[in-house]
Amino acid sequence: MKAIIIQDSDACNLLDLLKLEKFSDPQMWQHNETWHAIPEQQRKEMLDNLHRKFHYMVCRWLQEQGASCVR
Repeated sequence: MKAIIIQDSDACNLLDLLKLEKFSDPQMWQHNETWHAIPEQQRKEMLDNLHRKFHYMVCRWLQEQGASCVR
């Protein structure tokens, strides 16, 4: 078995790095007709929800490993 030990500050930095920045890039979506058919506010809400769920899953995992992830 291999144990990986991280500090709380490193866990928080990891969460910051995993923000799914590429989904905020308009270039990613410019050729997607289905995406453009959705109203802009709804698209923003969808991306915000996606990020929130991803962040929750990673944060929960880190906490299960013993990190507090509290700023």
